[in-house]
Amino acid sequence: MKLLQYIFIIALIALTSCSKNDNSDHNNDVDDDQEQKTFYAGMDLSFQSELENYNIDYKDAEGNSIELLDFVKSKGTNLVRLKLWHSPQNGENGLEDIKAYAQRVKSKNMNFLLNFHYSDYWADPGTQTPPSAWQNLSLTDLKVAVYNYTKNVIGQLKSQHTLPDIIQIGNEIDNGFLWDYGKVWNAFDGNWVNYTSLVSEAIRAVREMDTENEIKIMLHHSNVENSIYFFYNLQTFNLDFDIIGLSYYPQFQTKDLNLVASKLNNLANRFNKDILMVEVAYPFTLEWNDNLTNYIGSTNQTILEFAPTPQGQKAYMEWLITTIRNIPNDKGIGFCYWPQTGSLLTATKVQPPTVHLGRINAYSIST
Repeated sequence: MKLLQYIFIIALIALTSCSKNDNSDHNNDVDDDQEQKTFYAGMDLSFQSELENYNIDYKDAEGNSIELLDFVKSKGTNLVRLKLWHSPQNGENGLEDIKAYAQRVKSKNMNFLLNFHYSDYWADPGTQTPPSAWQNLSLTDLKVAVYNYTKNVIGQLKSQHTLPDIIQIGNEIDNGFLWDYGKVWNAFDGNWVNYTSLVSEAIRAVREMDTENEIKIMLHHSNVENSIYFFYNLQTFNLDFDIIGLSYYPQFQTKDLNLVASKLNNLANRFNKDILMVEVAYPFTLEWNDNLTNYIGSTNQTILEFAPTPQGQKAYMEWLITTIRNIPNDKGIGFCYWPQTGSLLTATKVQPPTVHLGRINAYSIST
């Protein structure tokens, strides 16, 4: 079902940046008094390798066939996010899928963000099911399993010279992960010790394998508005992580742009961590392109200031980039576009396998 929703939304807004180093493959801002720092203009391509099994022909606005990674890189994309499941059930990425696509990403000199779900299926604030291989373990044994699994994944990526630049420990872990062992919600609010002990084992595995200190570790909360409570609770445990990852979907969260900016600034000032908007999306149309209902199909799901048009979508992204860049103390490090059905284009497997990037609004935005 996820693939049915995802099939033709991969070619998202291609983003370009203003690099001050013409010889660099990254999009960097350099201040005289600060270390060179990358601003990430990213996209989630977790299902791209599966989509290619359908011989999809990507085309630009002029109708010319293109290679997707080359095209989006030429428009400024410098980060690719890939989701990883333990024992995939429905075509999601397993380790071999990740290894193969990571080689392609790194061959383009692009940054790589690895998103561990620590589940066999989709993990989110309402579902954090441990992999079937880890069911009924004791907490002690589960910590060993988390450590060994994480270390094995990183070790295999390291051996083929495709270490991630960023590792995301869990997906949308607002309420913890690996339920009920690490659940921190409702009756399990006092379970922060178990949750952080599991996260610490994953982090320990990454740090041990990352002997050159090249990897940044991110923890991901799904809601800009409500994330302060989560990271406040983590402070007691002194977890060794580098980046606060956040999602912002206007159809689910506040549409008050000033509140979004305020929350981001508060996070930066309070926790002194880099902030990556690791899941963002916005529609360019409410019209259907097939016989499926759009995920975003009403103006009630959009922001008043940004119409669901190509121009409105571009304006939204420009607002978002400016907001991230204005986070205090240079803590806003970028974004990653995760296209939901309706935020770009819906289609089904029975449609002709051609994607026209001009049709789905592949324009450049200065970051």
